[in-house]
Amino acid sequence: MTSLEAPRRFAFAFGTAFAVCYAFAVGRQLALFTVFPSLGVVLLGTVQSRDFGDPALGFLTPAMYWYGWTATASLGALVAGSIAALVPEAWTKRVWRGWLWVVPVTAMSACVYFTLPWFRL
Repeated sequence: MTSLEAPRRFAFAFGTAFAVCYAFAVGRQLALFTVFPSLGVVLLGTVQSRDFGDPALGFLTPAMYWYGWTATASLGALVAGSIAALVPEAWTKRVWRGWLWVVPVTAMSACVYFTLPWFRL
């Protein structure tokens, strides 16, 4: 019978790290890629429409960053979860998991704060 402790540690670390990495990606505008759905174009990195064309292009082709932010956060969380799964079980016995709900709530509050300027336009 295999131990389910390593996948459990991975899941807890992945979920917690994803919330933190997503808030960081939104706050710093770190998208792994940018999607322009009306053009059917995907570009690497965070690309503003005014970076490669006329400023009016931003009105015609809005950029979508959510997919890039999610991919960035997933990569960061995958690294954190993999490290947590490889850590010996004896090291994690002292960590109390009851406080982990604070991290996603704080990250969600940060994301709301970062996106407030979009709603003020």
